[in-house]
Amino acid sequence: MASGAVNKTVIHPQVCVLYNKNMHYQGVFASGNPLNYIVPVFMLQVILSVLISRVIYIVLRPLKQPKLVCNILAGIILGPSVLGRSKSYMERMFAPKEMMVLGTMSNMATTLYIFIICIKMDATMFSRTSKKTWRFGLSCTIIPFFFTMILTEFLRHFLPGFRDGQFFPIQFSIVSSLSYFIVIVHALDELDLLSSELGQLSTSITLLNELVSFVIVMLGVALGQKDTIHMMYSFLSLCGLITFAIFVVRPALHWIIRRTPKGSPVNERYVIAILLWTLLLGVTTDALGASFSPAAMIMGIIIPDGPPLGATIIQKSELLISEFFLPLFFVRIGYFTNLSAIQDWTELVIFGALILVGYLGKLVGSCLVSSSFNMRKSTAILLSLILSLQGMNELLNGVRWKHQKLLDEQNFATFVLSIVILNGIITPIIEIFYKPEVKTLDPISVKLRSRSLGMTSSVGELRIISCIEDEDNVPSFISLLEALNPTEVTPICAYVIHLVPLSTQTIPLLVPYKNHKRRFSMPNGSDSIMRAFLNYSKTSQGPVHIQPFRMISPFKYMHEPICRLAEAIRTPLVLVPFFKSEEVHSIEGSLRIFNTNIQEFSRCTVGILVDRGLSTHISVNSFSYNVAVIFLGGADDREVLAFAARMSSHPNIAITVLRIHLRGNCARGFEDERELDDSLFRDFKAMNVGNACVVCHEMVADNSEEVMIALGSLANGYNLVIVGKRQGCNSQFEEGLIAWTQYPELGVIGDAMAAPDFCGGMMSVLVLQHFGERNQKSTRFAYFYG
Repeated sequence: MASGAVNKTVIHPQVCVLYNKNMHYQGVFASGNPLNYIVPVFMLQVILSVLISRVIYIVLRPLKQPKLVCNILAGIILGPSVLGRSKSYMERMFAPKEMMVLGTMSNMATTLYIFIICIKMDATMFSRTSKKTWRFGLSCTIIPFFFTMILTEFLRHFLPGFRDGQFFPIQFSIVSSLSYFIVIVHALDELDLLSSELGQLSTSITLLNELVSFVIVMLGVALGQKDTIHMMYSFLSLCGLITFAIFVVRPALHWIIRRTPKGSPVNERYVIAILLWTLLLGVTTDALGASFSPAAMIMGIIIPDGPPLGATIIQKSELLISEFFLPLFFVRIGYFTNLSAIQDWTELVIFGALILVGYLGKLVGSCLVSSSFNMRKSTAILLSLILSLQGMNELLNGVRWKHQKLLDEQNFATFVLSIVILNGIITPIIEIFYKPEVKTLDPISVKLRSRSLGMTSSVGELRIISCIEDEDNVPSFISLLEALNPTEVTPICAYVIHLVPLSTQTIPLLVPYKNHKRRFSMPNGSDSIMRAFLNYSKTSQGPVHIQPFRMISPFKYMHEPICRLAEAIRTPLVLVPFFKSEEVHSIEGSLRIFNTNIQEFSRCTVGILVDRGLSTHISVNSFSYNVAVIFLGGADDREVLAFAARMSSHPNIAITVLRIHLRGNCARGFEDERELDDSLFRDFKAMNVGNACVVCHEMVADNSEEVMIALGSLANGYNLVIVGKRQGCNSQFEEGLIAWTQYPELGVIGDAMAAPDFCGGMMSVLVLQHFGERNQKSTRFAYFYG
């Protein structure tokens, strides 16, 4: 296909090549130079693109540069701007016959990449957009559109493409104002901000933008036809394609899921058929004038995103597509980018101004709306920067404009260079200045906003978040709720969250279970879990209210939405399960990373339950417990005593409290808290005078060996042992055991008691950690004093 730029530089000259004679290399002895053949050249292009982009990423990563910038720079280096200055290099590496193969493979890679990303998209998010999302979305789209359009009208006569293209100023303004889901999600994932508050808002806004963009594409294709008849044919063809995908393809996908045995991956022939169908659909939409991107999006959205189908497709194809074939797209971008063509500085400044005004519009739109939601201006600026990130979608539009002769070589090079520079500046700014963890741990608000069991009144509703991994956790967590003794005076409201560790889910979702529409892709474990808790709520002798939720996300992103929920409902306690003994001990990608993140970033007490068969069946009428409480001192242990205080009034629970007094070097680091520990322990004993179900023992320990001997004496049929993590305690006792600690999130005592060889591994262990232990040294506990 012959196509050129405005200054008559040829991009794709018309060539005639006998591919059967120039495709395969016969070897060094039978043939000449291997670079005269298409397959060796293509393989070399793949190798160089991957290798150079990786090297650049390693070099620039200390400067916090994203992969997108490194990939584009690799393409520019391989293109005419750097290595392409050598005529022989260009003739060998980018000869016209090789560019057809490169162009085809890069289009296939981008189509499948968009398809893979959209599989991870939850289409139900369209129906859950809030007023905040709509306001920010509209403001950050309409304002930059009008800013760009106004400036374009004033300056269009200085730029050839804007002057000659009738609708190009509108197209350019639309692309400059929109923020694309694929681009923003990829950037946020690289920055580990997908689960952050701004990350969630940004992805919701870009989903709206994608919807608007899709409608614009359909209307643009229809309006671009030469007459009304063809306009109607085009529009109805696209509508028919979407209808066919929803009402024919999607049911076929569900049929595949039903044929797949539970726990087994989808047959490979189905995966191959789906990938081929996606490419075929892309060819169809491209033939209709809508390019291949809408087809990839449609197919990605209608495919269920979890196991077995969505997960299998992603596992088998994502790595190869994103890391191996996608760099070819950037090689192609580099081939079209000739930095030496930038010579007219007037055009450069004007085109740069058009690009920058779009960023300015997003900034103004974000700041205007932020005042309506009491958002700080710094946060609004960061939101506008996130929405200003650009990537694959903008580059695809740029290539299309170049082929349509709307952008000449200089303006296209400026366009690509602006994406590199602005992304290279914006990404480090976001990474440096937006720290959701720091916001969570703001020292100014810690004292006022941190919550604990000890500071929660004994009168009124007790709100608890219970995180459930699977059905095996249900009996033990229900037993804990019952042990906290719900009464008319102290009712319990439990926010039960089923953790669904879905690695293929791009956006972390914390959704109410009753409002969540189940799909074939999701496991049905939530049904039985929530049914058990709701049945307990109905049969419990005390008032227990259940609020069911599902947390759908990789484990590493789960903590932020749950911490925000804990902050919103002002809960003093979050309960989470410890991972099973047969699971991998690596912290990455497992339940352990969730537990450690919850401990680190929550503003309330966190309890990790090591379940050793706490309760195999649930019967409120026959409920009984034998509980041991270990109290050495410190903020975490005071939370343990507060937990025991709530259990002590339950008639069917026997509590044994063992207070261990540390003295000598073993007590170093506890002197400043001993008075508060003594006072609290006296109050606990006073409130349980005459309570035959509560027994208190005290002992003295001079070293860690004596402490462990005392703990070993607990092998007397206890169902549950409650201990504190003892964070921040740097006594000689901790120093002697820290080297033997396998799971730091349990603390030295919790880790020792959770070991399989401790008391035969028959006792369940609950480890409590209080968030703001440094803020309670002079505070009397509200539970003991009303």
